[in-house]
Amino acid sequence: MISNLSDEYLTIKSLVRLKTKVEGSIFIATAIPVNSEEDVKDWILKISKEFFDATHNCFVWRIKKAQGESLKFSDAGEPRGTAGKPISSAIQSEDLYNVVVVVSRYFGGVKLGTGRLSRAYRQAAQGALQKAEKVRDWVTSEITLSYPLSMSGKVSQIFSQYDIRVKDRGFEKDATARVMVRSSLVEKVKNVLLEATNGQVKFNGKDKV
Repeated sequence: MISNLSDEYLTIKSLVRLKTKVEGSIFIATAIPVNSEEDVKDWILKISKEFFDATHNCFVWRIKKAQGESLKFSDAGEPRGTAGKPISSAIQSEDLYNVVVVVSRYFGGVKLGTGRLSRAYRQAAQGALQKAEKVRDWVTSEITLSYPLSMSGKVSQIFSQYDIRVKDRGFEKDATARVMVRSSLVEKVKNVLLEATNGQVKFNGKDKV
């Protein structure tokens, strides 16, 4: 692995869930690693369907980008500031990115008040995140390229050397590939591929971050 701390981030390895109870109310915190805002939407919909009978399904997601980050949250009907912000605080205190946390609450008949409610949401989220296995990852950009079939071996070696993740490949008249490259290495990888293929590699379209 090539080290460059500027674009690295900490995330969780896999889905984790933790159930807590406060004054009769049940809080089910689900934390999931995600790679894009599309992933976020899919997971929020999935968890909301799973806990369709919950009183509230509050969520927060935080994604690392090439420049800055994206952070959004929803109180989902709870008093303003009592769910989204506390969950967000839990994510930030663990210094995590590319994660969505959904906390599903089943009201137990006893009102907690804004202070206790905020603490309950934060503790539920933080408990799930602390339970999760942490892993380091990095921001990536999607590149689509084509090259002569005879160059497939050289290109594959470069993919391996730079930890490039192949999303799909094709082998017809020319070889094609859609890959995820560490954002800070995009230009370097392109130059290496051009040199290795004597300029025969072609990059198609605009890089997607």
